Amino acid sequence: MSRDDHDLDDRPGDPVVVQTWLGAPALSYARRPATVLDVLDRAVRRWPLRTCFVDVDGTSVSYAEFAARVEAAAASLEARGLPAGASVAVASGNTLDLATAVFACARARLVLVGLNTRLAPAQWSYMLDHSQAALALGSEPHLAGLAAAGAPDVVPLGEALREASPRPWARAAAGPAEDATYAVVYTSGTTGRPKASQVVHRASVHSAMSYQRVLQLGPDDVTAVLFPMSYISAMHAHVLPAMLAGASCVLVDTTSPRDYVELLATRQVSWAYAVPSWWRLCLRVPGLADLPALTRVAAGGAPFPADLVAALRERLPHARLHDVYGLSETHSPACLADDDDLRARPGSVGRPLPCMEAEVRDEDGTALPAGRPGELFLRGSLVTTGYAFDPAATAAAIVDGWFATGDIARLGSDGEVTILDRSKDMINHGGTKVFSAEVEALLRTHPSVEDVAVVGAPDALAGEVVAAFVVARGPLSAADVRSWVRSGLADYAVPRRVELVDDLPRGTIGKVDKTALRARLSKTGACASP
Repeated sequence: MSRDDHDLDDRPGDPVVVQTWLGAPALSYARRPATVLDVLDRAVRRWPLRTCFVDVDGTSVSYAEFAARVEAAAASLEARGLPAGASVAVASGNTLDLATAVFACARARLVLVGLNTRLAPAQWSYMLDHSQAALALGSEPHLAGLAAAGAPDVVPLGEALREASPRPWARAAAGPAEDATYAVVYTSGTTGRPKASQVVHRASVHSAMSYQRVLQLGPDDVTAVLFPMSYISAMHAHVLPAMLAGASCVLVDTTSPRDYVELLATRQVSWAYAVPSWWRLCLRVPGLADLPALTRVAAGGAPFPADLVAALRERLPHARLHDVYGLSETHSPACLADDDDLRARPGSVGRPLPCMEAEVRDEDGTALPAGRPGELFLRGSLVTTGYAFDPAATAAAIVDGWFATGDIARLGSDGEVTILDRSKDMINHGGTKVFSAEVEALLRTHPSVEDVAVVGAPDALAGEVVAAFVVARGPLSAADVRSWVRSGLADYAVPRRVELVDDLPRGTIGKVDKTALRARLSKTGACASP
């Protein structure tokens, strides 16, 4: 692809062609920016004076000003003498400095390792060691944690990015290769040690183009970047699509739903994306009902329950809702259900994006027909090149370009994907499969159930039985829970164990921590009979 091919015309429907990716045929956008640096370069040339970012303190920078920051920051990093491909760990909230660091590392051909600021230093220690970080940058609150984690060469983030004199952005004569890694994102690690999914230019560009086209973002749009930039969705669902459209990004660094809803209103945000549990908390804020500018709302990272869809429709009548299914390994999206899909096919996560294919396979690897549940495999130009420093995990996860998601799904007759469970969350009751997501979806329809998580509990006779942890919002007993499930599902799906809890343990972006629930079950012993 020539350097000039990234001057695309912004019209939706650029042709999708088959090109080679990961050694296999892959659906690809025929005309696209080559790298994320080309995405920024194109935005600077088209919209130099438009607002690119609004920082958490309200400071605004134009595309030209942001690019100049990136250019100076890259020069500062290069002056440290780090070799190309060296890892730079960064611990920071969602600030302009962190956004600058992502692009500056790409410009300097370094690999940014985003450290989740809600993790403990001991968890950082593993990531620093595994990624072979040569430099660690942190905002003020996190410098001590980096030192405690044993990070090498700890430097304040702002200081490291502004050591060089400001300089205007200049288009590089030769950029990095399309398949170059410019960052790694550590997976949640719920099945063991977290793996470092490689973030590569080509897949990032395809992800951003998919979001921008599906959402039809334009220059007047404003997006709120709630996801931490140490995760995959901040760059791919917000920053890069906004740059393709000439839109603006408002950086968010809060754990308060009330503050978030206020920001949506004051900044006239038009595109917002969060995990479902965050939207449930936002529904408790009265101001969520008065946001006419908010025209696109999405949930992802967990099932989007029907009651939550209905509640958001009622409170946000101007917004079109979307359900995003994806993984770090697909650079955020893989399938997307738009508002029409959510109405016509409740429970589905929509069809694969234009540059993705989906296939469901049985345990022997044989492709299954529509309607049969099995493991979901994905192939296309959004799939990562693999896991950093882990060739065995890469070889196990990606074969002939197909990525094994570990999710249990079924395909509809017209290609829509319904996620039934994570493979590790599927409950094997005496050889019969129970999908925890189906039990959870049914229980959420009970008028007294606020939230629920279902896991498998060990059982000497059946191998596993169903255990339900339920947050009630009204009168509710264990017998009520079992009766409700019995009325809608098979008898083997009825929870043998029911625990009424005040809240559910959650990970760093709001997902329910089912590993913690399983650990709780193992400590409290065998399940009681119904």
